[in-house]
Amino acid sequence: MTSSQAPTSDAAPSLVAPAEAGNEVLARSVGRVPGLTGLRGVIAIIIFVTHLGVILPIPRLAVVPGETVGLDSFFLLSGFLITALMLREQARTSSVDYPKFYRRRALRLLPPLVAVLVAQAVFAYLSGVSYHEEWTSLLSVGFYYSNWKLAFNSNALGGNIAPGLQHLWSLSIEEQFYLIWPWVTIYFLTIRARLKTVVIVLVTLIVAVAVHRALMYHGVNSWYADFIRTDTRADAILLGCLVAHLWVRGREPKRAIALCGWVAAIFLALCLPFVDTTGPFQFYGGISAIDLACAILILALLDGRWKGTSFFTFRAFVLLGTISYAFYLWHLPIFFAVRYYGGGWADWVRVVVALSATLTMATLSWLLIEKPALDWKDRLEGHSPAARPSLATLLRRTASPSQGDDTPVPSGPAGPGSG
Repeated sequence: MTSSQAPTSDAAPSLVAPAEAGNEVLARSVGRVPGLTGLRGVIAIIIFVTHLGVILPIPRLAVVPGETVGLDSFFLLSGFLITALMLREQARTSSVDYPKFYRRRALRLLPPLVAVLVAQAVFAYLSGVSYHEEWTSLLSVGFYYSNWKLAFNSNALGGNIAPGLQHLWSLSIEEQFYLIWPWVTIYFLTIRARLKTVVIVLVTLIVAVAVHRALMYHGVNSWYADFIRTDTRADAILLGCLVAHLWVRGREPKRAIALCGWVAAIFLALCLPFVDTTGPFQFYGGISAIDLACAILILALLDGRWKGTSFFTFRAFVLLGTISYAFYLWHLPIFFAVRYYGGGWADWVRVVVALSATLTMATLSWLLIEKPALDWKDRLEGHSPAARPSLATLLRRTASPSQGDDTPVPSGPAGPGSG
């Protein structure tokens, strides 16, 4: 998930204005923000560690009980970046070219996903996974309805999704969002709509989803479907959309944002080991609190004055954040392959092999699939390919990001997949 560039000491927004000037709406542009890319890298690590129970003899969700911190951060980033991109396009052209929007999303998301699905099909054939289970699983992932497939078969965690594909439910939520949100932005919550109206509508929807999620929860036995359904998790993406409207218009809260960034970061860090994903706290307001903290963290990273930004711009995190979409896609299929072929290996060997293989496949995906697809997208739109650094040069350029690219290029996802 590659990120974008906000007003930091390294880069200022192209235009900053909350209102209209004549017939022209001025809006902040988003370039590359290393802190947001680094945030994706940190989230990728959290999710990787969360799923170690697949290859180690530990209970599911015992390593990082509060895994939703990572998922909700991805959802918020996706909502923010996609909405910011569309609002900026509206400010420039008074419209959103939705055929191009869907083409951009397809070229960004589908090529790496198809590679994973092909590899998964080969592994399923070699490991003897049920043909029916594998075929229906590939369809549900490829057409982005796997979260509903899981929700309707949620008594056993993972339902009837083939091993290695269960985590891709988060991509389904994001893609379902992409089907609806561009039309909302084009016709209703546009850059020209009154900010007060936008805030009222989005806050109402966010609260409605949170209340619906609480009503859906009926104890530990019901948590999984409540955790992965689109209608119970859309509030994180909607909050990201609200943050985008505030930030693009230059109306985001600025007072004490650095202090709030620390409070949010500490709260999220505490949630990771102590929040019970299956328990009532999350569903009776905990997820909403985590979403709000994620939103504050993103605003603090965008603001650029928060000292905690230096943690998220750590070069290893930024590097991992650049390839985080493929890292997310590949890690669980590799975990199941390691479990299948490495049953007799020592625990530490399984972890080292899983990590090495995931990093290798994510790197190859970026170099051989994702970067060429993004360059092709640029050519289709009549632009020269953007200066997307190779992984060999990325570390040298992290400290002085490009000033010329004002288009967010979210990678993945958040889930992981999307922005």
